[in-house]
Amino acid sequence: MGEAEIVTTEKKKRVKPLWYRQTIRRFMTYTQDKLRLQILIAQLETEFPSNTAQLSLSPGRSIGSISDKTGGYAESRLEMEIEIRDLRLKIREVDMILNSLGSTEKKLIELKYMQRFNKDFWVAGEIGMAVRSYYRLKDELIVLAAQLFGYVKREQISFEELGWVSP
Repeated sequence: MGEAEIVTTEKKKRVKPLWYRQTIRRFMTYTQDKLRLQILIAQLETEFPSNTAQLSLSPGRSIGSISDKTGGYAESRLEMEIEIRDLRLKIREVDMILNSLGSTEKKLIELKYMQRFNKDFWVAGEIGMAVRSYYRLKDELIVLAAQLFGYVKREQISFEELGWVSP
């Protein structure tokens, strides 16, 4: 039973906090988000003409239901426009963070998360950095990005969770 507790404790130490995983996910989905945005814009331009009727928020006989085809188009167009707006915001936030970084830091994020080179030692070699320094810089960049995305505040970060405190 004692060994099982030790193994469980060791596994818990290796699991990164939620804000850390969310930040990595934002970087990893960046290129897919850009592609999705382009597809949505193309769909919007071809499927919905610009003169489509708008949704009316004024009460009528059939509140909450759409009785004609034009109303259905308007609802679909509205949903698509909301998704486009949200994707543009997500992309712009990542762009702003990347543009605020130096060339080495930006290259690290792009190679590791956006181009999906999963081998840390390879990415460290590409940016000309020792592996240990690479890990430290990578974690610092994730912490910075998590704060800028609003996932965590500095005082909420447990540096023991990240393994930054020496034993």
